[in-house]
Amino acid sequence: MIQLTEVDKYIDSRFQRVFILKGINLTIQQGEFVTLMGASGVGKSTLLNIIGLLDDDYAGSYEFDGQQIKSLKEKQRSALHKSEFGYIFQAYHLIDELTVYENIETPLLYRNVSASERKSIIADLLDRFKMVAKKDLFPEQLSGGQQQLVGIARAIAGRPRVLLADEPTGNLHSAQAKEIMETFAALNREGTTIIQATHARENANYGTRLIEMADGRIANDINI
Repeated sequence: MIQLTEVDKYIDSRFQRVFILKGINLTIQQGEFVTLMGASGVGKSTLLNIIGLLDDDYAGSYEFDGQQIKSLKEKQRSALHKSEFGYIFQAYHLIDELTVYENIETPLLYRNVSASERKSIIADLLDRFKMVAKKDLFPEQLSGGQQQLVGIARAIAGRPRVLLADEPTGNLHSAQAKEIMETFAALNREGTTIIQATHARENANYGTRLIEMADGRIANDINI
């Protein structure tokens, strides 16, 4: 499904080339639950951005379902990103001008889901995350943890084939974090491919594969 071959990401300064990712060779099959772990700055978020088609400034090969990503036109790449990927950002990235309800609805509009089905999906997510009373509030009226829950609800609303999560529980208390990870595990059992970057070893235990990163490289790749 996902195949990266000799992927490098670097910044050229006047005197040297600084590598953020170096020689990444990675294959992820449909239905895996992969955890990227490592200290801050080892390239976890950068790798997620490349996989999620948010960053196309890299060297090497990336194939998704047999398609060479670099051979796609920008419009095709954008359509693939919107149709196949859900992304949970560490910094929320909610749209300030939209309510909780409207933020969650956004990916469903991209997928041309009918109005009645959108209403049903959003109602279920608001109920699941105990956010019904906050559906008409704007992001600035929510706590950090509540904003993260909205971001997670938005990411899974369209049932993407691939869910990318960058420190998904970093702003949540332990009970919320456990609930989110159990939601991820349930989605994975239903067939969603999940790739998360996290510092929390307990989050990795919900997955099927652990990739440890160091200095922009894959240091260890084990099934768990």
